[in-house]
Amino acid sequence: MRAWAVAALVILAGGGCTKKEARAPGRVLRLDTDVAGLSGLSRDEHGALWAPGEDADAVLRIEPDSGAVTRYPVVGAPEGTDLEALTWIEGTRFVVGTETQEKGRTRDVILDGRLDGDRFVVSPIGHLEYTLWQLTAPNNHGIEGLCHVDGVMVFATELVEEKDSRRWAPVGSYDPKTQAWTAHRVALTTETGKLAAIDCRDDDGVVEVIAVERHYGVSRLLRFRIPHGPVGQWIEPAVAADLSMLISPLPNFEGLAWLKDGSVVLLTDNEYRRVSSEPSTLYFIPASAMR
Repeated sequence: MRAWAVAALVILAGGGCTKKEARAPGRVLRLDTDVAGLSGLSRDEHGALWAPGEDADAVLRIEPDSGAVTRYPVVGAPEGTDLEALTWIEGTRFVVGTETQEKGRTRDVILDGRLDGDRFVVSPIGHLEYTLWQLTAPNNHGIEGLCHVDGVMVFATELVEEKDSRRWAPVGSYDPKTQAWTAHRVALTTETGKLAAIDCRDDDGVVEVIAVERHYGVSRLLRFRIPHGPVGQWIEPAVAADLSMLISPLPNFEGLAWLKDGSVVLLTDNEYRRVSSEPSTLYFIPASAMR
């Protein structure tokens, strides 16, 4: 039986304030679900949003207008694996990015995800190798975002590489036509931020990406472009919005979906050290609030 729940619509910024009311430039939607620690967000062909729970217990389908939530229990996740990123591919197929608590690991598993009745069945289809950047992953840092354009998959990591007194985020692209990986590096724009979510679209043969850079007190939307080809690039992003100036109190954003009109939907991770606080929440940021 599918479990449906209706989210409570938070009063828009500017209307009767309460202690828990969020100040934001667009709509704010709190989700009524028992699945905590949501991380990753994607939009399917019908406009529905999808988000995995980090604990690999469930994936949610969310109606962005009504807030109705459908819970799909996850089957087949490798033991000890957290689900951290998700992108819809086609029909009932998804790709899921992961991380584990193992320190010093050289790769994280990539999962195929498919709806099977009322279940979300996952199985390994490959790995993201951090040796592409001569790095190893600390515990609780791994594949934090993924998206795809014309079959090319883009994977954002929460790792950080330091070079020439600057901080860089490893971003990998995979072209299934050539079965080749390309190791890019994207400059981080703050002293502490890391990539936490991405989405992308095609722009005249180039993959255009929007991403969240975040840490405590830091939350920015970045824009950058990834060219096709086997040569890794050192990429300078542009800051599309400083979310810390737009949203208060500032939550922990770990999911991002880029809509056709240029607006974005951001999803909060409401769990810290396995303890949940506020409900998971969607923030709808209009294109007019971004550069």
